[in-house]
Amino acid sequence: MDYLKKLNASQLTAAQWDSGPLLVLAGPGSGKTATLTARVARLVEQSQDDSFRILCLTFTRKAAAEMRERLLTLVPNAKDRVLLTTFHSFATDILRQHGSHFGLSPDFEILDESERVGLLRSVLAERSDELTKFVSADKALTAIDFLLRNVTPDAQVPSLLKDTEAGQQLQTLFVRYKELLKQQNCLDYGSILYFCEELLRERPRISKQLRTVYRFVCVDEFQDTNAAQYRVLRVLVPDRDANVFIVGDDDQTIYQWNGASPARVKELEQHYNLTTIQLPENYRCPPEVVALANALIVHNGERSPDKKPLLSMKVGSGTNPIQLLSFEDDQKEAEGIAECVAARLKNGARPADIVVLARATKLLERVQRALEALSVPSHIQRRKSQFESAPMRFVMSALKLALVRSDDDLASMVTKALSDCVEQDSSEEDLAGFSAALNGDQLEALGALVADSPAVAKELQDAVSVLVQGRYAEFIQETLAYFDAVESAGRDGVDEQYAEYTTERNVWQNIIREIGGEDEAYSLSLGQFLQELALANKTPEAPSNSVRCLTIHSSKGLEFLHVYLVGMSEDQLPSFQSKKSGDDSREMQEERRNCFVAITRTIETLTMSYGERYNGWRKAPSRFLFEMGVLASGGEV
Repeated sequence: MDYLKKLNASQLTAAQWDSGPLLVLAGPGSGKTATLTARVARLVEQSQDDSFRILCLTFTRKAAAEMRERLLTLVPNAKDRVLLTTFHSFATDILRQHGSHFGLSPDFEILDESERVGLLRSVLAERSDELTKFVSADKALTAIDFLLRNVTPDAQVPSLLKDTEAGQQLQTLFVRYKELLKQQNCLDYGSILYFCEELLRERPRISKQLRTVYRFVCVDEFQDTNAAQYRVLRVLVPDRDANVFIVGDDDQTIYQWNGASPARVKELEQHYNLTTIQLPENYRCPPEVVALANALIVHNGERSPDKKPLLSMKVGSGTNPIQLLSFEDDQKEAEGIAECVAARLKNGARPADIVVLARATKLLERVQRALEALSVPSHIQRRKSQFESAPMRFVMSALKLALVRSDDDLASMVTKALSDCVEQDSSEEDLAGFSAALNGDQLEALGALVADSPAVAKELQDAVSVLVQGRYAEFIQETLAYFDAVESAGRDGVDEQYAEYTTERNVWQNIIREIGGEDEAYSLSLGQFLQELALANKTPEAPSNSVRCLTIHSSKGLEFLHVYLVGMSEDQLPSFQSKKSGDDSREMQEERRNCFVAITRTIETLTMSYGERYNGWRKAPSRFLFEMGVLASGGEV
């Protein structure tokens, strides 16, 4: 257990924790992942003859995959003893095994956003005379999401709205929406946790069985949990002395819009006989940045009592790593930051070493245009929930059709994707003709359509034939190999439809790696594999030659040598909405935590900037600059 020797005293105390509930308050750059991994590795090594398992819940599949790789490096035989997964993947697995209590079969579909909107529209159309208060399915979906993530009982829904009639209509819509999900054997992202919590609460035998299997439960990034995730944890390990090991930091709660709350840490103390260990040591940031972070965050009232200030463990470089730049307006700010970034790159920094952070994407877009004018490649991360290139759309729609065999919407999607991939149009009517002759089996019809089309290459015909025979893994491998060859050859006419293919192909490979590699991923049933794909983040990574431009929310969990934080003015950071809520409001405190998270991404240098005008309006420098002591009332310190 040499890995324990690398831990500091606080980390070691946490890693050697055996039983009972423990909260590890881990500040930014404190080595929390190393601590959690060491604790799990030690439990595995000290129980070689036992058969119990350890459950580790994280918030992203990427974090779970990275922790899995770290763990297997320390303890290669830990694979069968530890389940490292996300809340949603774990809940999906429980519903696969026990969803029959709700009438769900194990191969239930997980809907994407457009499918959810379509389902809700069908409810609104079905009951148009009754549901008169909803102006659009999209706005109704926002209300449904709120109810799901807060695990709202049906009976309480009407009381949430001042308009009694609107509240009653929302209750009707919510109940009908959930009924339709079950009837159509499908779930959406929010209902996975909602139904899992309901299942474990109403059938305690199942949660008891899970506790027998998973003797120890660990949760990472606990401050990001919403009510549904916390309720799942509570019904899974309800005892006050449960073996639950929780890592989090209420100073980094920046997802209140998704139901997270700094008060959730206080809830732990109400439900568990909690011991708390703090990890205040910061191994990432220069001492000067740590001092700013400490000066800033003490202005928040919603913090754990007796919270220790961050303790810098890095030796100062002798030069001040912090720079504050002021500009005439937002355009000059973007141009000035772009020039700073270009100069740093010219002096030898790599693009991957640099990040530009902002509260909102609009400012990042301005900086990106300024970087582009200087011929500096940059990347703004935009979340994607589904694949967009024709080849990947074909693979996904064909796999979904293989699961259900017949579905008009999927038939339309797969023929459209096929037409975009080859030089001959295929229509839904063409598929229908073959389907009629094959007893309505649209998957077999797809095989017949492809075999009958001279425009479809033999490699693709063979791959579809394999899918019709039920061998989905071979279909994926053969189809992607064919599309890889087409893309590499750069054939005429494929440019537009293949524009995103290389990027999405890399995303696919990352998803397969996160599941556990090809052997593990393709050993799943087709239904289970599609569920894993539906839960996966399809947002591409930034190219290695590009400077990353990220919102503060997107930067969580990352670190960079050089951080540029733009828009440090009132109405930007903090936002206009938080100012309207009040100086001591929970919204203002979240904005302060946003700033805290942003500056603690820094490894070497931190540059902050503000403009005197934004969109033509004069703005004061951010209050956070004064709270950190970077600005004094008379000007810069």
